[in-house]
Amino acid sequence: MVRVVTGRREQGRLRVVAAEQRPVRAGAVVAGLVVDRDVVASALAAALAAAERGGRAERLVLALDGDDIRTFHLTTGFQRAVAAAAVTEGEMARAAREATVELGALARAAVADDGALRGIPTVHVREDLAGYVLDGRPLASLVGFQGRLVDVAADVTVVPLVVSGAAQAVAPRGRAATGIASGAHVLGRLLAASGVTDAAIVRLGPDVTSLTLLRGGRVAATRSFSLGRSELLGREREPDARVWSAAVLEALGDAETPERWLVAGVPDGLHGLPHALAAAAAERRGSPVDLAPLRASHASRVVADIPLGPDDLVAAGSAALGAMVVFG
Repeated sequence: MVRVVTGRREQGRLRVVAAEQRPVRAGAVVAGLVVDRDVVASALAAALAAAERGGRAERLVLALDGDDIRTFHLTTGFQRAVAAAAVTEGEMARAAREATVELGALARAAVADDGALRGIPTVHVREDLAGYVLDGRPLASLVGFQGRLVDVAADVTVVPLVVSGAAQAVAPRGRAATGIASGAHVLGRLLAASGVTDAAIVRLGPDVTSLTLLRGGRVAATRSFSLGRSELLGREREPDARVWSAAVLEALGDAETPERWLVAGVPDGLHGLPHALAAAAAERRGSPVDLAPLRASHASRVVADIPLGPDDLVAAGSAALGAMVVFG
């Protein structure tokens, strides 16, 4: 399914104008890679045309999830010369520019150290500021504040070149402002901006499971792996549920197991998956966990007069990122 959400920034929120979807055949997109470009391009163009009946979008963000799509969540710091002086807009803009350059270099180094990406040509597709810390105070903006030690956080997304090229190929022609993002990342940014501070969000897609970890109100980690509902439906459910749960927890790496879990995309035939995940997460954590379905209401930064489901939240997160709503 191709999903398109269009919206505009309105008093710090995303006002959804339209939400459209169009089906694509099985196998047209595999683990984030567009395989059948004609089919996907046609579906995307049709969904976008329907969503833009109320007006043409200025920016497009295409969100994908796949094994080798990485978003590195990085921080750099510097010391101001005069702590007693208030930060100006020019100083903050300069700090953001310099931090973005430095964090981009750190992301390239992280790619080189990632064994799964070794030998895979990648392209740095975007960097998104994630907030500031001034003398230990988390801030969305530095302007007007006094202090000496500044930390700048940004999320730098890197995509395999073949994935980026295929995604750009299906983008509507003549839309120069098209960007590519990680679906797990844009969803996490949207939920973090909506007040979900500490949680793991798990989305079960047709062929990919994605994980987003939120810590302290920002995205701390994202990862996807190629095991989705199309492979799990109709199989021996209990052993597969244990394998899938183990893969989700493995994607956490060394991170502490969160208490709160939000899960989306689980069909009626796979209700055993959340139960298995809750049991496995509780065992790893050493205490019970709170596992619940992801709902559109969790994204309180989104205002819509039309019904939105949890499957629309990635597209809504992309629209929020394009409208520069989601920050911090």
